[in-house]
Amino acid sequence: MLLLFPLLFLAYVNDISRNIESTIRLFANDCVTYRQIINKEDIENLQKDLDTLGVWAHETAMKVNTSKSKAVRFTRARVKDPLDYSLANTLIPEASSYKYLRIILRSDLS
Repeated sequence: MLLLFPLLFLAYVNDISRNIESTIRLFANDCVTYRQIINKEDIENLQKDLDTLGVWAHETAMKVNTSKSKAVRFTRARVKDPLDYSLANTLIPEASSYKYLRIILRSDLS
């Protein structure tokens, strides 16, 4: 599972990963958070981390560009369940690929 969402950085971001259990990566004005999803608890924990990021953005007066946020599931399995993650009370749309750092990441691992 990989969630990508650009942030408009207006302040310090050293504490963005505070209280986040999922992996988080920063590059320029982009933030990527992800975790391996094995069970329902992992889904809930990822959403909890997204909620924490939303609170952090509000507290630090950061603007999250939710229109550029995408949820991508990386697997070769045939999964039908939709990804229902949200950030800042906005549903993150599911995508089959995402371009990040000039690399196209495809959900089918091709």
